[in-house]
Amino acid sequence: MKQRTLQWIETFLFLVLNLLIFYAGADHPAPKGFLWLVVWIVIVSALQYVYLGWFLRKIYQTEFLCLHLAFYLGIGIASLFYVMHGRIDREYWLLILLVLRVCILYGFVFYVVNRWLAHKFLR
Repeated sequence: MKQRTLQWIETFLFLVLNLLIFYAGADHPAPKGFLWLVVWIVIVSALQYVYLGWFLRKIYQTEFLCLHLAFYLGIGIASLFYVMHGRIDREYWLLILLVLRVCILYGFVFYVVNRWLAHKFLR
């Protein structure tokens, strides 16, 4: 299997699974604001496709896992600051820790799954 094929399959699965998860959690019928969530998921899927192109070429470097987890940690921190509009009060610390853990966990799972897929299909 070629790298581009693997990128397309992963992007498609990411898009479909996220849309199903968010639709399952939405009110039925989905509100008008759900359209913005769909647009956001499509944009993130496109960014993930581009990122996978670079990611799959660098996956076998030993320091890559730390770089990858730091990238997701940075995304988590930037997202939190954007959401909180620059305010970090005491009541936000639990939210901060939760979002950071989810970002790091997603980054680790993304790394492990793609390392396995690259080993299985790209060698």
